[in-house]
Amino acid sequence: MRARSLAIACAAFIGAPAALSQNAPEPPTEAQLELMRQEDQLGLETCGVPRNASDDYRPTPLLADQTRAPRVATETDYEVEVVATGLTHAWGMAFLPNGNMLVTIRGEGLRTVTPDGVVSELIAGTPEIRTPIRLFGMHDVILDKDFDQNRTIYLAYITQVDGGAPNTGYIASARLSEDETSLTDYRILKEGQFTPRRIVQAQDGTLMAVTADIITPYVSAQSLQSAQGKVLRINTDGSIPADNPFVANLVADKSIYAVGFRDTQGMDFHPETGDLWLIENHPRGGDELNRVEPGKNYGFPLISYGRDNDGELLNDGKTQQDGLEQPVYFWNPSIAFSGLAFYTGSAIPEWKNSAFMGGLSGLQLVRVELEDGRVVAEEKLLRDRCERIRDVRMGPDGNLYVLTDAEDGNILRLVAG
Repeated sequence: MRARSLAIACAAFIGAPAALSQNAPEPPTEAQLELMRQEDQLGLETCGVPRNASDDYRPTPLLADQTRAPRVATETDYEVEVVATGLTHAWGMAFLPNGNMLVTIRGEGLRTVTPDGVVSELIAGTPEIRTPIRLFGMHDVILDKDFDQNRTIYLAYITQVDGGAPNTGYIASARLSEDETSLTDYRILKEGQFTPRRIVQAQDGTLMAVTADIITPYVSAQSLQSAQGKVLRINTDGSIPADNPFVANLVADKSIYAVGFRDTQGMDFHPETGDLWLIENHPRGGDELNRVEPGKNYGFPLISYGRDNDGELLNDGKTQQDGLEQPVYFWNPSIAFSGLAFYTGSAIPEWKNSAFMGGLSGLQLVRVELEDGRVVAEEKLLRDRCERIRDVRMGPDGNLYVLTDAEDGNILRLVAG
């Protein structure tokens, strides 16, 4: 693995947008295209040549059930309804008690969308998004578990405030007005040089946030002094829970809950076990599904079933090491996941407790079935739509909702036919 200093990596993060650009994959050979067709993992060729069709790296899994689970197909008829259109690179959504949705727009901030698809003006008081990096901005939004009483929401975003450092990450809370047109009582819970992607609230009320380490050579994911490449856990006032795993470490960021992630863009709690699950994007192949436990190290970049963006092996291709967690499941080539939700509805019985994950460059919605914490089946959905999927959420109506990533993005609803 190439070695550079933390100072150089931090300078690249604060500085030029070019530091975050990805190498475009080389065009696939005919043999690579044929392998892609046989494996049937990526977007359909009718949507254009799949972005990762030239990636033929296939490392051997430690366990036989860590990849390539048997394919299944949903037998219950279902339909895809378009709820809303015209959303410019939306990132996250949360359902309000009246049926409206809060939707984050990456380059703008926060809007509401009604059940019949009316998109509001920008909500007043939304943090101004200023970042030179195209893929940064307003990321996630969730409601407090007691929203009905306190009107509190939580935001994860990246911006630059007057006099502040570029590309500063924020986790913040605010109160949404009764008419849903403004935010007040804005409070920063955590800020710094980190890339917050998603937030969820645990049963005990604490906030879990995931952050990314996307700067080669990925020196932050293994550093307890950095919030990058971690699962973080804080209280709703920004304080540190007394039982966080690294509170006794004098040099650690006390908010760290778990270590060693590259770019996590989706997480959810299993509806029966309460375990926290997340999906993680590795640079080029090796995207992972993980069940998170406090204090554990999930390995990146010391171990990976993928490669770096330039095609070079990560840490000489090492895929296992004592003290580092194996992924429950991984994908080659990359699907580039964003958004994760467990299905808790009843209209489509075979989906019960399945994990649904959106694919960006993979242009698909992936469903996996779990038994005793292991993946036993996988299904590819929505590939005929040729859309990048940014977020997946369960709606209060028991239906699954999908947010697409485009200049003219959509909210889709999957309902029994």
